[in-house]
Amino acid sequence: MRRSAIPVLLLTLLVGCAPHEPSAGDASSTFPSVPQSTPSPSPSSPASESYTFRLPLAVYSYSDADYEVIRSAEQVLARDCMRDFGLSYRPARNPAPAEAQDRRYGLTDRASAERYGYRMPPQPETPKAKLTEDQIKVLYGNRSTPAAAVKNSELRYRGKKVPDEGCLGAAVLGFRKPYEDEAGAEVASRIATASYENSQKVPEVRAVFGKWSSCMKQKGYAYASPLEAMAAPAFVRGKVSAVEKDTAEADVSCKERTRLAEVWFAAESSIQKDMIKAEAGALRRLGELHEKKLRAARKILAGA
Repeated sequence: MRRSAIPVLLLTLLVGCAPHEPSAGDASSTFPSVPQSTPSPSPSSPASESYTFRLPLAVYSYSDADYEVIRSAEQVLARDCMRDFGLSYRPARNPAPAEAQDRRYGLTDRASAERYGYRMPPQPETPKAKLTEDQIKVLYGNRSTPAAAVKNSELRYRGKKVPDEGCLGAAVLGFRKPYEDEAGAEVASRIATASYENSQKVPEVRAVFGKWSSCMKQKGYAYASPLEAMAAPAFVRGKVSAVEKDTAEADVSCKERTRLAEVWFAAESSIQKDMIKAEAGALRRLGELHEKKLRAARKILAGA
């Protein structure tokens, strides 16, 4: 499964630098959004069709499985660092993600609309590893201690200097650095955002928005576009109401009737192909670094 993330903001996932990527501050876990999504389904998943990760730019993203390989490798490095301090460390296992939702073209999953309206299905809580005070100190470094207590001081454990960011932060940042490509990431993010915005100006997309709006009006709802419906203030705050569920169900039904997502996807795919050709060199390097990072992660796991 490939991870997606796109509201009218930006597809960071597609540049390999997503919120889902393991962070220095996450011991138990492991692009602007343009409608935000949870991990998108695999091609064989019947839950919801993934448009985001069938787009041409998606080949420059990591899959869920890729992220798990990277996360696991970073945890091995953190474990080895902890051993250097005479401490054991076994991270908690990640729970299986909730049913995937791809929202690049708005809500498309009828079952989700019926149950959650426009809201994302709840994600399972990530279990926390049970750690002693010593383990927390070494795993998290200065972040485990009040800022005032560590200002201009060096954190040590049994006489040995602890990395400022802790063993976990040192593992994540140290492993990530050789494979960073800010220029390539910027190109991918720019394409992801521009293609999404420009696709809404394509005549075929504007026409299908009109058909969708007419369909919604027949059902008693006045919205110019699916993005307008999804962003309605009453549908982003407070509890999910019966009105929100009914609106969301009508939205999905009208998308299916007008084939809105398919038309929009075809338009954006065409735009992305042209943009990718113009930036082939930068994107090629980004993809190569992704592959190198994955190979390095697999090598770490093979020797764990």
